[in-house]
Amino acid sequence: METAIIVVWSATLVIALLLTLWILKLVFMIVRTEQDILNLAQTTLTAAQGIERNTALISGLEATKGVAGKILGAATAIEAGSASIRQKLSSVGQALIKRSL
Repeated sequence: METAIIVVWSATLVIALLLTLWILKLVFMIVRTEQDILNLAQTTLTAAQGIERNTALISGLEATKGVAGKILGAATAIEAGSASIRQKLSSVGQALIKRSL
């Protein structure tokens, strides 16, 4: 009877040891996975902060649209003035050529 108790007790201890080792392995795998997740979260946070910095100026583009329209208007007026001056200089040049002949 005592031998049977010792055998059952020893088998139970061996099974408990095996289960403890298996659970310990699972715990180590979970901890390693959590560390990987934490590293990836840190990388994602850094990337998100970079995206935030890069896109922060987009809201300011609306203000530049009005300024760009004014610059375009001024450039168009300068081009028209330049064309007028070119035409007048061409007329003066032709008049001088005719006069010298």
